Amino acid sequence: MHWADSLVKELEGNQLVSTGISPSGPIHVGNMREILTGDMIYKAALKKGLKARFIYLCDDIDPLRKVYPFLDSSYSSYVGFPLSSIPAPDGGPSYSEYFLKPFVETLSKIDVNVEVLRTTDLYRNGTFERSIRMVVEKRDRIRDILQELSGRELEENWFPYNPRCGKCGRINSTVVESYDLPMIHYKCSCGNEGSADIRKDDGKMPWRIEWPAKWFELGVTIEPFGKDHGASGGSYDTGKRIAEEIFEISAPVPLIYERIFLKGVGVMHSSTGISIPASDMVKYAPPQILRFIIARSNPGRHINFDPGAGLLNLVDEFEKYQKAYNSQEEVKDENYREVYEYSRISGKESATGISFRHLVTLVQIYTTDSDLLRVLKHTGYTGESLDDQMKWQIEIARNWLSKYAPDIVKFRVMPMDYTVHLNEVEKSILSDFVAQASKLQWNPEEIHNSVHEILKARNVSPKEGFGAFYRVIIGKDQGPRLGYFLSNMERDFVISRLKANISA
Repeated sequence: MHWADSLVKELEGNQLVSTGISPSGPIHVGNMREILTGDMIYKAALKKGLKARFIYLCDDIDPLRKVYPFLDSSYSSYVGFPLSSIPAPDGGPSYSEYFLKPFVETLSKIDVNVEVLRTTDLYRNGTFERSIRMVVEKRDRIRDILQELSGRELEENWFPYNPRCGKCGRINSTVVESYDLPMIHYKCSCGNEGSADIRKDDGKMPWRIEWPAKWFELGVTIEPFGKDHGASGGSYDTGKRIAEEIFEISAPVPLIYERIFLKGVGVMHSSTGISIPASDMVKYAPPQILRFIIARSNPGRHINFDPGAGLLNLVDEFEKYQKAYNSQEEVKDENYREVYEYSRISGKESATGISFRHLVTLVQIYTTDSDLLRVLKHTGYTGESLDDQMKWQIEIARNWLSKYAPDIVKFRVMPMDYTVHLNEVEKSILSDFVAQASKLQWNPEEIHNSVHEILKARNVSPKEGFGAFYRVIIGKDQGPRLGYFLSNMERDFVISRLKANISA
């Protein structure tokens, strides 16, 4: 059983699946495990026949913690300000909306239909008033829970609400002096003394208290989260106790997931600037792939994401699942149908069966739409012109080649007058192939088998023999799979190019 189906198997009644990410910087591929895990659980609940909602809580009232590498030094004056109250890097009015907007646009492209809630709005419209009253009145019990489970002692002046200074605007520089609800009176390190109204966005609860307060006020029943929150004594443990003992509710069903690592770098963090924005990834890879890497992976296992050669192999694997789903191939995964269903995006599937790897090769051989159309018709495309879907797939292949493709994948067909030095063995291999070429069915398998038979007869290794073909045509010792590569070019062109180099 797929992990999403397994999670909801025993659940009954209405379900609210919640996820949350702070828009402190570009929302990246690593963050996608949170939102896509939630999306798949939500879809599993619907598939089971449960009434369900799916929300994404944008933690935009969180303070800016430091000047991140992607920000200029002027942001030092905004450290401690809520993200929703800081100007955007492009001069716009909201820092948080600047990073949220491309993320939400990306979600629509990967078939994630989620209700977006902003925590600033939840405070501003009074949603948290009841919770704040409860945690203030029961703050001593909450202090005990936090200290007991986290193993650290809280400061003497700790309070379960952080007012925002009405003068300097910071939310992390105040100390509560007293309260008469709904007002909480504070003193700020800037010297200001004032009062915060808990019915407004004049402040916020600390994260470990705010999280169970969200469960309480919104009715969250299921929540995926990273293993840092799920560690012993972590925020889920404290949140669960606060939910049960303060708010008198059951904590949501948890699903703890591992991180996504970027190959050669490690864990992605917006705060370090070491990440791939999710909004970029859908420009450089088929959007189903972001879903596929989450759907096929057990949440408890980390994912190594390689946007280069690894991505090309990942797309190959997804296409195998697609063929298996359509009874055209077999894959060794008992959950392949569910994996594919959770990965697919309606309207974004290749109806022609033309693979991404095939397009990556073609766009490097042919540069015009007319040439691409002509050769695509030989491999299953039936349109009289390139439709929007095919143009979009071609654009993604070109984008990936320009930014992430490793050198071994990239090539260019050399000019007609290009020649290379070949030894006698290499010339004899090419001569033997030219003699057979006109009689072959010009397809990958026949070409591949012909070359292999020639190399076997001459006792030449594939690496040496294939290299002669690649050097003549693209000026490199390696290239795409040879039979597949040659079959994508006109037979007469290949023969002419080989003959010119044999006689050079």
